[in-house]
Amino acid sequence: MNATGLAALEGVDVDASPDARELLSQDISGVARESVAAVARPRDADALCRLVAHAAATGTPLLPRGGGMSYTRGYVADSPSAVVVDLRGLDAIESVDTANLVAVVQPGVTWARLQDALAPHGLCARFRGPLSGQRSTVGGGASQNAVFWGTGRYGTFAETVLGLEVVTGRGDRLRTGALADASATPFFRTYGPDPTGLFVGDGGAFGIKTRIAVALRAAPVAEGTASFSFDAAGPLLAAMGDIARADLVVQQSAFDPLLVTLRTRRQSLAEDFRTLTGFLRGSKSLTRGLKDAASMVAAGRGFLEDSHYLLHCFAEARGPSALREDLAAVRTIAQRHGGREIDDSIAKVMAATPFPALNGIVGPAGERWAPVHGLVPLSAAEPAYRALIDLLAAHEDTTTCHTISCGTLFATVGTQAVVMEPMFFWPDALERLHRETLEPRSLARIPPRDPQPEARAAVGSLRRAFVDAMRPFGAAHLQLGRFYPWLDARDAAFRSLIHGLKRELDPDGILNPGVLGLGTLP
Repeated sequence: MNATGLAALEGVDVDASPDARELLSQDISGVARESVAAVARPRDADALCRLVAHAAATGTPLLPRGGGMSYTRGYVADSPSAVVVDLRGLDAIESVDTANLVAVVQPGVTWARLQDALAPHGLCARFRGPLSGQRSTVGGGASQNAVFWGTGRYGTFAETVLGLEVVTGRGDRLRTGALADASATPFFRTYGPDPTGLFVGDGGAFGIKTRIAVALRAAPVAEGTASFSFDAAGPLLAAMGDIARADLVVQQSAFDPLLVTLRTRRQSLAEDFRTLTGFLRGSKSLTRGLKDAASMVAAGRGFLEDSHYLLHCFAEARGPSALREDLAAVRTIAQRHGGREIDDSIAKVMAATPFPALNGIVGPAGERWAPVHGLVPLSAAEPAYRALIDLLAAHEDTTTCHTISCGTLFATVGTQAVVMEPMFFWPDALERLHRETLEPRSLARIPPRDPQPEARAAVGSLRRAFVDAMRPFGAAHLQLGRFYPWLDARDAAFRSLIHGLKRELDPDGILNPGVLGLGTLP
């Protein structure tokens, strides 16, 4: 499909400029193998249907893209004939049903914008979004199956999606779950066998999302935080497991010593001030906000100097008394496992500014950043982390040679799982996506660097080795993209079903070919 053919489609804006093609061909993981042929921006769902039908007729691969924060090549082209479908223009919040606690939104709505729209109603999404929610979209969260805010109690985003409308590879609209009956009020997902889950976490392989029904909840009446320092990972992970099983917090996140150090290095005095003002804006009570801000200033960063593994817990309750009880139970568990309570100013800032500027897509000195992750059962968290430590020790020569460092984030997912996310940092040239995403003041502080393809390849090998090391623990993964294995870990009947679905929904194989390991159909 050439740009001329695209431009003839009603309601589709086309950008074939070199700048747009370069930028939207990249994700955070590295340089795209190919630049796409063009970027198509449908103005509405009808235009998207026309675009998909035309692509099917011409055999043109379509790569759906939201905020562009993938690190698994989720929308990266393997073919120069591919077209990126930029869905950020489909950004209407169609309805907020305060009686039935459902919002229906288009895929280009960012998590930060959804939060702002719900706040005047005294509501929030049950799953509130990933840390990148200032830029990441609800549609991207559905395609990738996002985690973070609310994950400790409500699980992944998939568990709070009530229904979808998607455009299949045939150019047809398909509605699922709460949106399946177009004449009814969206309120309930599982009326008989429900295919909604097939399109959550699919990376756009089965359909391009146009509407998402999101489960809501009342905004918390009482919120509080508590932070702890642990000398070793084992006690930390044991405490996180007990806190998760007791369902005491809505979110708990932990950082190993390297990530604690990197956070300390990243913050300048100017950034401290910006964080503080954002913290005050995020406080529900000015008096309480000023009091907490004064405590934050008094604490400074000295409490981090002797920290090891840090755990931050975020609790929500029906009222102050219930909140105190939950946090007291959290403290009892943490202390039983050797945790020392420390100043919780970091947790307070995180809670008040859940969607910070995306300067964290590079290291504190502008190093390249590439994460990888695995979800394991609570019972397997400690041995899985030991496997990571053993892996890094076995490749110490490689990491030393290329100045690669690795820090790890942990978070619980519901009452069953821990997500472990090693993050690799190394000196390397930034790509266009980094330069366009970073705030100007952060970008200005980063020295220019020459490309380091060998170091980048080494990081890629380490990330793949981590995935292999997690297989004995039955690890699951999110935002599968073109990186994580999926089909090869399933039995023959499962693989046959998935290939059959792909043939039915996308007979010409134009929807994000290669994602999920689905390329040429057998």
